Amino acid sequence: MEPMSDDIERLLAEVNKSTSSPAAQGQPGATPARKPSSEVDRSADKPGGRLAFAVISAVVFGAIAFGVGVFTPFVLSGTSMGVGAAIGSFITAIIAGPPRWFSS
Repeated sequence: MEPMSDDIERLLAEVNKSTSSPAAQGQPGATPARKPSSEVDRSADKPGGRLAFAVISAVVFGAIAFGVGVFTPFVLSGTSMGVGAAIGSFITAIIAGPPRWFSS
């Protein structure tokens, strides 16, 4: 059973050597690979950022909650539900940020 564990250790060392970066292996002068400039995420340059997404989501969810509040007056008034939903969705959207499809 001993030769099998030697083979496994040798195989693991070989896999580690092939998957680790040159900088991690301690080779001097090795620099980590960089993405080409065409692949760099430039989400700040695209229209439709965090604030725009937050405002749009606040308007949409506020309007929906206002409509629900109008048809269900026994819960809360439409105005208070709309304002509460708008504020809540605005804060959530500011913290979470926009999804990828919103910025593309």
